[in-house]
Amino acid sequence: MSPAPTSGSTSSTSPVSLVKGGLRSAMSMAERVSSTAAAKVAPARGRTPGEGGTPPVLPVVLDFTLSGYALARALHERYDLTSVAIVPLHTPAVGDSSLFHEMRVLGHEALTNHQLVMDELVRVAAAHPNLTVIPLTNNDSYVQMLSAQRDSLGANVVVPHESPEMLVRISDKNHFNAVCAEAGVLTPGTAVLDFGAGRPSAAEVTFPFPIIVKPADSALHNKLTMQGKRKLYEIDDSAALEDLIDRLHAAGFSGEMLAQDRIPGDDILSVTIYRARNGEVTLARTSKVLLQDPRPAYLGIPDVQVVQDMPDVVDASVRILETADYYGFANLDAIRDPRDGSVKFFEVNPRYGRNCYYATGSGANIAEQLVTDLVEGRPMAAPALENELVYTVLPPRALQRLLPEGSDRSLVECLVKAGHWADPLKYGGERNPKHKAYAHAAAWHHARAYRGAPRVIGG
Repeated sequence: MSPAPTSGSTSSTSPVSLVKGGLRSAMSMAERVSSTAAAKVAPARGRTPGEGGTPPVLPVVLDFTLSGYALARALHERYDLTSVAIVPLHTPAVGDSSLFHEMRVLGHEALTNHQLVMDELVRVAAAHPNLTVIPLTNNDSYVQMLSAQRDSLGANVVVPHESPEMLVRISDKNHFNAVCAEAGVLTPGTAVLDFGAGRPSAAEVTFPFPIIVKPADSALHNKLTMQGKRKLYEIDDSAALEDLIDRLHAAGFSGEMLAQDRIPGDDILSVTIYRARNGEVTLARTSKVLLQDPRPAYLGIPDVQVVQDMPDVVDASVRILETADYYGFANLDAIRDPRDGSVKFFEVNPRYGRNCYYATGSGANIAEQLVTDLVEGRPMAAPALENELVYTVLPPRALQRLLPEGSDRSLVECLVKAGHWADPLKYGGERNPKHKAYAHAAAWHHARAYRGAPRVIGG
């Protein structure tokens, strides 16, 4: 496996929080680094869709973050196609990249009015009636809108997501537990705290503390205004749970929170999987998460992973998708319980996943799955994993300092030394020096977030 050359080779987070968070600092740092880069930027270069054996596909990226760049990169790596970006803001991750031949920047209003993005997508599709337009995003709201509006976006737009009803069912963590039970797949012990029926009680949790509490419907929880709001809550005792219940109730939360057994250990697993329209699973990559973002707004988002073969995890993931009758890309989170070695699944995200480049970087290009299945109608199985791979959004040189001593750190050191690592932002096919400077600066800026922060992984 050839990793991304370093010379240029964590529930998605909302655009609003990204703009308010560390992105600004990384951008300003990148601007300082890129000030010494050549002023002349090479234009976007890629094949013309439909010519020379290239599929007649126009990728349209609806994401201005690392995730959007990774999606565009997959298309460029496999087909040498550049993309159109429809974004609220110009950011160096996407706006300063040669992988995009057209930028449609809609302004700050589009950060919250997502219909503006859908309307612009319609205009792009209408301007290219002879091409198949594939909208690409990891933003949950965009995924839901694309699904709901698929019949009004244009006859040449292929939406790579399930029906609105399926998205709601599979995204609800309580329903996901039911699907897993039917599929014979284990999940952590769970108690449902239903705020729609009034104020729940901590007494409803019958298994031992500490526990994890998280929303069944992340989208509903994201809309909540509450001091100390997090993606998930680590609760040490009954009193702390009563306090959280009080704060959620006072803030007007009306959904369900899931109180789950906090499984000990650090064997956190991620699965990226694709089930084609004919029911065949044509891509499945599994990885072990070694570091997660320590910042509260990004808590639980993997920063460093090792891609490895895990047949038992793949088998369970396939059973989940088949039981749910789910098609398309899915990203599943699980943990291997050190008490008995069993794998227990937490949730499924009905999209590629923010860190989907760990699949592409390890030889299972996600773009090839979309094009062969949805455009060409001939699903193609991804190649088997040849070499383990370190996926990192942090500088490889920083990993020895950030990872605890042990077998995982030793493995990472060996893989990095052998060149088997990939950063989604560092791409040899990138021709814009501003983006290269940003990718370098962003990785080191991100690593600074770990200084003095507790290690947030496992239990």
